[in-house]
Amino acid sequence: MTWLWAAFGFGLLGSLHCAGMCGPIALALPFNKSNLSLHLAGNVFYQLGRIVTYGFIGLLFGTIGRGFSLAGIQQPLSIVLGSLMIAAIVLPKIINLHRTPGFLQKAINALKKQMSNFLQRRGLGALFVTGLLNGFLPCGLVYMALLGALGIGSPVQSAGFMIFFGLGTFPMMFAIALTGNFISVKWRSLFNKAVPYVVVMLGLVFILRGMGLGIKFLSPPDKALQIEQAEKCH
Repeated sequence: MTWLWAAFGFGLLGSLHCAGMCGPIALALPFNKSNLSLHLAGNVFYQLGRIVTYGFIGLLFGTIGRGFSLAGIQQPLSIVLGSLMIAAIVLPKIINLHRTPGFLQKAINALKKQMSNFLQRRGLGALFVTGLLNGFLPCGLVYMALLGALGIGSPVQSAGFMIFFGLGTFPMMFAIALTGNFISVKWRSLFNKAVPYVVVMLGLVFILRGMGLGIKFLSPPDKALQIEQAEKCH
C-alpha cells in the first residue's frame, strides 16, 4: 500500500505540470455544457480513459520488471532506476525526457490526429476514447511514474501504481476541464517547484530499496525479495 500512496501523492503534486501540458486538450473537450449532469459525466469518462491507459502501460512495464525480478536483478535495477530519476532532475539537459525520436514523433502525430477526430464527436464514448488516447501522449511526469512501475517488479502492483498515479492527477484535471484554468500563476509555480523534490525522494526510496539494508518495507534484504518472488511463482 505504501507504493500506491506514494504514486497518488506524486500524481497529486505533479498534476499542475499535467495542467500545463494537457490543460488545453481538457479545455477543448466537447462537453454538453447545457446539461450539468452530462457535463460532469463526460468529464469523468475522459479522466477515467486516461487512468485506464496509465494502468495498461503500468501492467506492461510491470511485466518487464517481473522478468528482471525472476532473473535475480531486481535490486540492481531498483538502484539504476532511482539513479535515473535523480539524474533527470539534476542533469535535465543530458537526460531530456521530452526529446522524442523521429519514428515515435510520427506515431504521436497520428495519435493526435485520432484525438482530433474524437474531439469533434459528441457522447461519453468519444470522451472516454479521447482520454484513452491522451494517456499515450509523451509526458515527463508519466515517464517518471513508469520508472517506478518498472522497479516494482509485479504486473498487478505496477498497474495499481500507475492507476493511483492517475487518480492523483484526477482532481486537478477534472477541475480544469470543468471550470477552466482557475489556479493562479503563483500557486502553479509553487507546485511545479515541489515536483523535482518529490521525484528525488522517490529516486532515493528506490535506491534504498535496491541496497537491501534490512529496513522493513523500505529496504528489504536480498533474501527477503528472493523469498517473496519465489512465493509468487507458486
